[in-house]
Amino acid sequence: MDAYIRKLLKKEQSEFWLVVVLTLLAIAVRVLVRSFVAEDWSVYWSNWLLQFQEGGFRALKDDFYDYAPPVMYLLYLITRLPLNPMTAFKGICCLLEILGAFVIAKIVLLCTKSQKKAVFSYGIFLFWPTVILNAAVWSQCDIIYTLLILCSVYFLLKDKTWTGMWFYGAAFAVKLQTLFIFPFLVILWVHRKIKIKHFVTIPVMYLLGILPAWIAGRPFLELLGIYAFQGGKDRWSLSIKFPNIYQIIGNNYFLDEYVGAGMYLILGILMIVLFWMAYQNVHVTKEYTILMVIFFGMLTTYFLPHMHERYLYLTDAFLLIYVMIRVKRFPLLMGASFLTVVGYAQYLTKKEPYLPYGVLAFVQLGILLLIGLDLYWYSAGKEEGKSSEKGLDKWLLALLFQEFSIGKLRFSFLEGLLAVCITGVGCMLRTPFETGMPHWAYLLAEWYLAVAVSVLVFWYTINPKKALITYAMLMILPVIVAEGTILRGDAVVGCVLFVSALLFLGTDEERAYHWLFTVVTAALLLWSVRYIGILFACMVLWQRRKLRSEQLLVLLAAGGARFLYAYKAWIEANYTLTTFHWANIYEIVGKEAVLGQLIDPIALVGLFLTLGIVVLLLYLFSIREWEMGRIVFIRLLLFFGLIAGYFLPYMDQSYGYLYCVLSVVYMMLCTREFLVAMLLQIVTFAGYQEAFHGVSMMSMTIFAVIQFLIIGWLGIQLLIDTGVLSIWRQRN
Repeated sequence: MDAYIRKLLKKEQSEFWLVVVLTLLAIAVRVLVRSFVAEDWSVYWSNWLLQFQEGGFRALKDDFYDYAPPVMYLLYLITRLPLNPMTAFKGICCLLEILGAFVIAKIVLLCTKSQKKAVFSYGIFLFWPTVILNAAVWSQCDIIYTLLILCSVYFLLKDKTWTGMWFYGAAFAVKLQTLFIFPFLVILWVHRKIKIKHFVTIPVMYLLGILPAWIAGRPFLELLGIYAFQGGKDRWSLSIKFPNIYQIIGNNYFLDEYVGAGMYLILGILMIVLFWMAYQNVHVTKEYTILMVIFFGMLTTYFLPHMHERYLYLTDAFLLIYVMIRVKRFPLLMGASFLTVVGYAQYLTKKEPYLPYGVLAFVQLGILLLIGLDLYWYSAGKEEGKSSEKGLDKWLLALLFQEFSIGKLRFSFLEGLLAVCITGVGCMLRTPFETGMPHWAYLLAEWYLAVAVSVLVFWYTINPKKALITYAMLMILPVIVAEGTILRGDAVVGCVLFVSALLFLGTDEERAYHWLFTVVTAALLLWSVRYIGILFACMVLWQRRKLRSEQLLVLLAAGGARFLYAYKAWIEANYTLTTFHWANIYEIVGKEAVLGQLIDPIALVGLFLTLGIVVLLLYLFSIREWEMGRIVFIRLLLFFGLIAGYFLPYMDQSYGYLYCVLSVVYMMLCTREFLVAMLLQIVTFAGYQEAFHGVSMMSMTIFAVIQFLIIGWLGIQLLIDTGVLSIWRQRN
């Protein structure tokens, strides 16, 4: 007997028996939870089944359902079966989960050539908590379109393009969420992996999907627009238990406005990402394709409004494949699954999670950034050989990268297309907050700001693509929209003046332009005390002999006069708060002012603390000689600007506007510092959100801590740049 069992379990057959055991156990756990009745079943699915039981196939002519018709065909077939409808529905979905696990195993085997990893991925998918909860417990059918997408990618990886695209078209006919990953097909087309003619499968499969419902009697135009109707349902919250950006900045305010703005924002982000990826000389490997599916699935859901807790089901499946290829990334799968389970648990138990969704949204952002970084490193790949397409594909690709010139300006068709489209998207992004078109004065100022900053980036980097991406980012940056379009604040003017001053700064040899920089900056310092951090940075410029003594005296006189005048008036004004929607130290130690005194001691201590910190920093940066490059210069402006606003009292949300713009320049100069720019945008916009509604989604204390970390990081980098840390190491 023992010999027979050992023979049965010999190495060649062990994987087979493991698959059998895993499958039986997976079926068993699903059978045990089959009786759970979720709210979605009792409210929606059971009523839809009742319609089919009473009206038969002709019930499809009515508009009682908002799912795509192919899902309704499945429900109709269930009513014809001699089984409990819920058991039949769950059983069909569970069988599809087994098929999905099989396709995942096939993809893993194709990518890794490892049968053990393939079997392992098969088992993980069947026992992954969100997979079990989705169909067997919740009675959801996300496995249907996920299975079709898995088949699509599998055949695309095997270069069976037509088959892969037919499966993608079928997935689109079942679920609108397949569009979340559609950009990966665009990149495959740019890199000549698929052709334009293959995209015909999407409308063809959609039309085939709605054909039976049309025959049943539902109007054709209604069927064409059923996905548009789906998008207008969930207007009660911007995020339905989904950890995305709206859980950080607020998901209960500006509901209608943010719906339109969120759509235009993600459209602009995708334009920028696709533009960048189109110019990368990447060898499109299987791993790169899997990464694109994950990245675009996570990116779109992170910025789109009305996302549900189930909308990462697809990306979790592909993330499982990816971690089988790169095992070191397995924690990403664990983290992503944890985030999804939190949303599932809240829905199923009706209890709030212990961790706030804002914290979970930051975790999701971290996962998205790590996937984006993995995708970014592929840009160092080798250039692919050009294939010999003929006809429409060859003509379109040639047109896309065709170069044109207007005088000395040279640009490709794709660059021109991005400039035109992002300008239009930027204008449309502002319309949800206006009764008509955006106010022309603010729109013109913001457009000039985007152009001026892109010119500055071009001067610094001599890279026209980085300049164009800068322009595109500033046209859709939420902080800029919040200040100019929603708040109609004057920080737009201040930022325009300072960026103009930076353009006047020119090079070291152009002293005349330095005086223009001095005059414009002095006017800015006289205008508002929120720019006092620029004065501190100019002191370092003087130390490095980038400014002359008389220029510094002019700036000191302007900034000092405004500083004394403003704080004399503010301290005597008996303000009840020491910060107004700006995430600084007072959000941590307490922002309630001390009333009933001649002078608020907290505000006074904050003033002298700021001056003391600045004096110490100026001393540190003067200890030894060091070279000031452009990266260090922008880093200085950001550091002194943010640290001044962090300790000075009575600063408002508009304080961060200028530094959000400068952080984009900083990111273009030093790409690895993109996290600094991203976090600063979130922190600043959170202040605007609180200013609009009086409350913020997350405590401003959290944003104040994040800002402290940003300042600390910039300070450490500057100490490294100036050689101060090396001196301390030598002395120790």
